[in-house]
Amino acid sequence: MIVDAATPGDLSALHALHKASWANAYAPFVPAAALGKPLDDHMARTWASLPPGILCARADGQLIGFLRLKPKLGWPYIDNLHVLPGLTRGGVGRALMGAACDTLTDGGQSRVWLTVLADNMTARRFYARMGGIETARIRETLLGEPVTTFPIVWTHLRKLRLSKEKL
Repeated sequence: MIVDAATPGDLSALHALHKASWANAYAPFVPAAALGKPLDDHMARTWASLPPGILCARADGQLIGFLRLKPKLGWPYIDNLHVLPGLTRGGVGRALMGAACDTLTDGGQSRVWLTVLADNMTARRFYARMGGIETARIRETLLGEPVTTFPIVWTHLRKLRLSKEKL
């Protein structure tokens, strides 16, 4: 597996992987109707053009995961971390988080955050193993539906770097 920056040629594969991952991972947490037209509309807007900050994980030339870094509320933010359904728990997410850590530290950053659905215990345990700290729960909207999330923060990327070394 390699992790590298996305190119415009990755756009359709990113769109397809993102949609498949959301449909798979979020099905238990939002009404089924939200995963129809609302999801299609969201994906069309998200992938109308290639946003900056995308890191891609590839195996045998195929996209198997991606992560997006962007600024949010004055901190670097992991906007998305998605792995092809069926390949979770295989080290792809850990490799993407490690690459994000390298990108951030190379850019002089020392912290990062993200949000995770409160009911997504698998993701919450993954981020805890990666050294993330959960903060106070908040209410957000996902595909037009109210959801509860936890911000997860890494105030020192050293913890994330150390978890990367366990690859």
